[in-house]
Amino acid sequence: MHPGYGFLSEREAFAHALKENGLVFIGPNPRAIAAMGDKIESKKFANAAKVTTVPGYLGVIESPDHAVKIADEIGYPVMIKASAGGGGKGMRIA
Repeated sequence: MHPGYGFLSEREAFAHALKENGLVFIGPNPRAIAAMGDKIESKKFANAAKVTTVPGYLGVIESPDHAVKIADEIGYPVMIKASAGGGGKGMRIA
């Protein structure tokens, strides 16, 4: 089964349910879906696989001052992205 794009293709539970019912899911395995749903975890996953990624911060940014400190270390320009969901809608140039 090909889930299309968006809602079902991003649901780890859907991929598991298909497998449990003997259907083939055409898409990433459930573990990859889970990792890609959280941007911090997906970056850790990519780093562990030795995939080149853009510089960034792999944690919770606690305050605007913390964000400025991190940006100063990374270098400008920077982009702020929510760690989960949003489909890119939450990205902002800072």
